[in-house]
Amino acid sequence: MQVVDLFCGLGGFSAGAIDAGATVILGADKDSVPLKLWAANVPGGRATLATLGKDGDAIELPPPSPSIHVHSSPPCTDLSPARNGSVHSAAAADVEGGVRMLRWALDLVLERGDHSWSMENVSTPTTRAVLTEYADRFPGRVGFATLDAAEFGAAQTRIRLIAAPPKLIKLLQEMPSARRVSVRAAFANDGLEVPATHFKNQTRNRDGTPCVRSVEEQSFTVCASHALTWCDREGKTHKVMTARESAVLMGFGRAWRLPKGSRNAQRAVGNALCVAMSKAVVQAAVALRAGSPAAPPPLATAVPPAAPQPSDRLALAEQPRPTASPAPPVKSPEMHSPTKEL
Repeated sequence: MQVVDLFCGLGGFSAGAIDAGATVILGADKDSVPLKLWAANVPGGRATLATLGKDGDAIELPPPSPSIHVHSSPPCTDLSPARNGSVHSAAAADVEGGVRMLRWALDLVLERGDHSWSMENVSTPTTRAVLTEYADRFPGRVGFATLDAAEFGAAQTRIRLIAAPPKLIKLLQEMPSARRVSVRAAFANDGLEVPATHFKNQTRNRDGTPCVRSVEEQSFTVCASHALTWCDREGKTHKVMTARESAVLMGFGRAWRLPKGSRNAQRAVGNALCVAMSKAVVQAAVALRAGSPAAPPPLATAVPPAAPQPSDRLALAEQPRPTASPAPPVKSPEMHSPTKEL
């Protein structure tokens, strides 16, 4: 299967598509910095610098075909709950702009008549309302679900709204839940050590203490605006995660090139789609094209973590690899369709 990645950014969807065995033939974005790196990371893919949208640049896309999958990740900053409801709350005009981009991405594949497509965005009342409208208007052509990347093997909790043809959404929901991958396991899979036993994000508990998790757990959501922080059990700061460390939690391989500068790199990584979720979407698309009556094979999962060590620096290479146990039963999130109200 060949893949077109619109609003490609650093290439989270492209990385997952490649992992799923697809060929990424085109990536389009208005920001030349991540686009140039996308081109370096995706050999053979054609990079197109373009402002997408109703009043944007015209770009040449391959004609619709069962062997072509078109994915889009329209900008979600103005729709994100991380911004709305805070001191940086988006103006009504900004939210309206985000909705316009959402509608443009949906109208594009529907008007083209693409056989295989997907769209990713934040899951908010606003975005779900738009998708409910489209699902009602185009029964059998538009479905959507709110999914957690952790269910597909990501090392972090990352909730996203995925829209696609209803059959593709159904396959995603039927995929066996991957074993929860800890931060320690994600780093170990890349041959890296974790520099501390715990980490924290920017939020605090009701008693004022920082929100802290162990490296034996999944990560908090990786954000574009600020990285997570390595710390001890009590929340005492060790150091801020580097963009490369954030990329590990997103599923990017060590060879995937990142922008220069910590701020630019963190923004590019945090705005990407988790590689594990991207891979699952393409696996489902490939299964549909092949006429598979069942869900694609379950994703490979990382080995479960060993018992935590007392030191703040874990010698990962010296720890034994436990035997993997069967994956837990499937826990399918609710799929929204034209026949089900939001």
